[in-house]
Amino acid sequence: MEATIYQTLYEKRQQVLSQWQSAAFDAYGGNIALLRNKPEGRFSNPVVYLIEKATGEIFDLLIKPENDQILTVSVNEICHLMAIQGSKPSRAISFIFALKQIIREELKDENGANYWAAEMVEIDKIIDEIGLLAFDIYSDCRAEICDLKVSEIKRMYGRDAG
Repeated sequence: MEATIYQTLYEKRQQVLSQWQSAAFDAYGGNIALLRNKPEGRFSNPVVYLIEKATGEIFDLLIKPENDQILTVSVNEICHLMAIQGSKPSRAISFIFALKQIIREELKDENGANYWAAEMVEIDKIIDEIGLLAFDIYSDCRAEICDLKVSEIKRMYGRDAG
């Protein structure tokens, strides 16, 4: 019996995740090299922890869709992080779309051929949906940050009447 694209991606999970997480760290910006050299952990290195956790969950749900709520939570966490960083939307969520190319590269055989072209249409569709969800969440986060800044300025200058 021939393996499905999802089984093959599961077998290549670590290779794909490693490259995808690097793309997410690049999208995050800042001095990520310093962050990646710190001890790992939720509290000792929350940025690295969150990016690795969220990308792992998103990838797992891509290859084995189970629960849309978990997907939304994972995308929400990483988009909040990117929104706080203040990157442009195109840069902040670019790592999601980078997953398409990473998967294509990992699925190539030793001759450079990719036999999964038909199946990649479905994977591309799912990644596009995740990207659109991420854009919506990122936009909402940035709007919330702007509202908080306006409220803080009003409070500082005693114009909290409105």
